[in-house]
Amino acid sequence: MTRIFKALAIIVLLPIIGCSNSIESSEENEIKTENSSFTGTIKEINDNSALVSTKVFEGNPESDVFVDLSVNNDKTFQVGDKIKVGFEGIIRESNPAQINTLSVVLVD
Repeated sequence: MTRIFKALAIIVLLPIIGCSNSIESSEENEIKTENSSFTGTIKEINDNSALVSTKVFEGNPESDVFVDLSVNNDKTFQVGDKIKVGFEGIIRESNPAQINTLSVVLVD
């Protein structure tokens, strides 16, 4: 009877232990992306955000990206300005795309 109980306990506990280990390891193995940047042209400005037309990835057609202009309060940006945008490296696939803006600099 104890062998059946032990076997049953192993069958019940094994999936629980396996799931908890995979959750912990996925948190430990989060992919940390490096900071990235791109250059683009401001198409629209609404409050502290801008819609920027850019070619983020080589080989892809131009696309629009929302950029948070409030990261640079020292500069007043205008439609048509060419800017260099530093971002966290993750691009949320939406239309237009969204990023976590780290820096915005006016390009001559």
